[in-house]
Amino acid sequence: MVPDAVFPLVAYTEHDLGGASQAFGSGVFDADSGGLGAVGADAISSLRVAEGYRVLACDLTPAQAAGALDGLGACRYYDAGWYDRVGGGLDESISLLAVVATAEQRGTGVTVYGGAGFTGGRLALGPGRHEADSGDLARLDAVNSLTVDEGHTAVLCDSFRSTAVASGNPGICQAFGPGEHDTVGAGLADVVSLVAVGGPAVTATQGYAMAGAAQTFAPGIHQAGAGELAIVGNDAISSLRVAPGYRVLACADDGAGADSLDECTLFEAGTHDLAGTGLDEAVSLLAVSAGPASGDLLTAYDGEDLAGTSGGFGPGIYAAADLGAVGNDEISSLRLADGARAVLCEHDDTEPGEVGTCRLFTGGEHGDLGELDDRTSLLAVS
Repeated sequence: MVPDAVFPLVAYTEHDLGGASQAFGSGVFDADSGGLGAVGADAISSLRVAEGYRVLACDLTPAQAAGALDGLGACRYYDAGWYDRVGGGLDESISLLAVVATAEQRGTGVTVYGGAGFTGGRLALGPGRHEADSGDLARLDAVNSLTVDEGHTAVLCDSFRSTAVASGNPGICQAFGPGEHDTVGAGLADVVSLVAVGGPAVTATQGYAMAGAAQTFAPGIHQAGAGELAIVGNDAISSLRVAPGYRVLACADDGAGADSLDECTLFEAGTHDLAGTGLDEAVSLLAVSAGPASGDLLTAYDGEDLAGTSGGFGPGIYAAADLGAVGNDEISSLRLADGARAVLCEHDDTEPGEVGTCRLFTGGEHGDLGELDDRTSLLAVS
């Protein structure tokens, strides 16, 4: 179901790219926070990494590794490619994934310092991978403390990737969440050679050009009416930054029920000013995702009243090509799990205003989709 070349990482629960799957964008994901999605903890057996990305996988979560000299336990670094078996002692053991773009990204999120207690030289790092062997850390003699901005995570390792093979052991690794860290710990003191920075999937600001009050968003559907846009504010967003590998559906309404949502637009990775659009200072809903996943949070049917051919969908955004057996422009009814939410739209184009009519649905059975009956080409499920 997952078109593998489109997404930075697709993880699978079975060898040879089989079983349940989850698409990931850039960032750091761990089992404790539910970030491993449809595949879950200690279940990943194979991977597909897209060109332009690298992945660090470890068998412990940050909470499990806190204070441990061996950090995140067994870790392995994967370049772009297909991995029919994850190897490295990580088969059905992965609890953390760091997915980073190899191209330089704008922005900062982590500041590393040469000395403990935020002393010595300092270097600001944005999302991505920063390696000593590539000269990315050359301004510092060592890395011994760091600060991490909200919405970011840094994974530090004492070795860089192996260049002799497609993947290698990066040595001792440790993850650091938002806040001030006056030491990197005894196991990494003076030996950090790799810093992988994961940033938020989406950042929204009140001003143009990413200025003003800001809020970061993880994958999922976020509604103003549920208090989920409280920092940046309802009807207040004027610009968006979408991280590599993600898409965001922004809508000028968040009401569930028979009425369609107001204007909705699907944005790809990049920075987007909303000036001159119907969404400027009008956004009330953000649906954020990298792509499809296995699961049955939503079951769609091509007949009314939950009849006919059906297909199950996990958390993610699905374009027309991802709708599987139920088909594009064929959905007539759906069932959503308790607590789940979904936005259905008429089109899956990425140009402003081209997604057409959209509606928000919440948990339960929906036997009639009204004006979207046999007209759905885009699903966002959370």
